[in-house]
Amino acid sequence: MLPHDKALGIITAKASSLTPEVLKATGVPASFERLVIAGLEDGPRFAAAFLTYSHDLDVGAVVKETLDAAVSLVNNHRNVGMLLFECSELPPYAAAVQRATSIPVFDFTSMVEFVVGSLIRQSFIGLD
Repeated sequence: MLPHDKALGIITAKASSLTPEVLKATGVPASFERLVIAGLEDGPRFAAAFLTYSHDLDVGAVVKETLDAAVSLVNNHRNVGMLLFECSELPPYAAAVQRATSIPVFDFTSMVEFVVGSLIRQSFIGLD
């Protein structure tokens, strides 16, 4: 799905956790040049809710921090053609990020939906 002239943008909770060893274990070569990673560790409300567990979740603030990170990533790396949310806390924000960036956004829920959709086909009733 990703053209050869486009990069994959990854949004994660903590960018430093996606080490070359971790990426290699997922099948991504260390020399893969079409990969751009942004972490949310510097988002104060995201970090407080999901990294340090020091405050309750402020959904509005986390949406803004996630949008800011994604838009910044796409604006700073114009060749990003799709985003992958590596963090399991991010799927609720995927639609907002897709609206803001106009590129596909994938996460573990979209992958589950893909598998389930192929195992349990629904009758085709047209496209919306």
